[in-house]
Amino acid sequence: MQSEETDTLPPAAPLENSDPVKIEPVEPLKPIKKMPRQRHFLAVFFISFMWGTFGVDRFYMGYWVTGFLKLMTFGGFGLWAMIDLIIIMTGTMKDKQGRDMLQVAEYKRFAARTILIFAISLGLFVLLNGIAIIVTVTQLISGLQDGSLNGIDINQLQSGGGLSPDQIKSLGL
Repeated sequence: MQSEETDTLPPAAPLENSDPVKIEPVEPLKPIKKMPRQRHFLAVFFISFMWGTFGVDRFYMGYWVTGFLKLMTFGGFGLWAMIDLIIIMTGTMKDKQGRDMLQVAEYKRFAARTILIFAISLGLFVLLNGIAIIVTVTQLISGLQDGSLNGIDINQLQSGGGLSPDQIKSLGL
């Protein structure tokens, strides 16, 4: 048969020299200052490439005063915008807190290729339009000199008079 005693621990003996534990209030933790996120190279590059003339790249990097000046001068008449784009492409531009942009080394070649493709495309566009304007003006002048443009009187053009609606219809315009 089982004994009627229960298995319990004896009461703990008091500690010698035990003082009651004093609990002191603790200061609440100060909130951690939230740091702004680091800017990514591609975001800064494309903002500068498309909107750099208006200072949006400077605003994005935290430079409010120079962003406003760049906005008022239309990117320093384009020169400041080009210089900022070069600084961004080399990876030397830092944000207002002095931090580098993210993934600069990985995307430098991409940025250079983008600028190269844009410059070649723009150059071809300007060249082809220049050629088209030169050919058009040459044909117009030679047509006016030899009289092959029907319905246009050189004397009327020289006197400052415009074309009548009948003359415009005869030209097919």
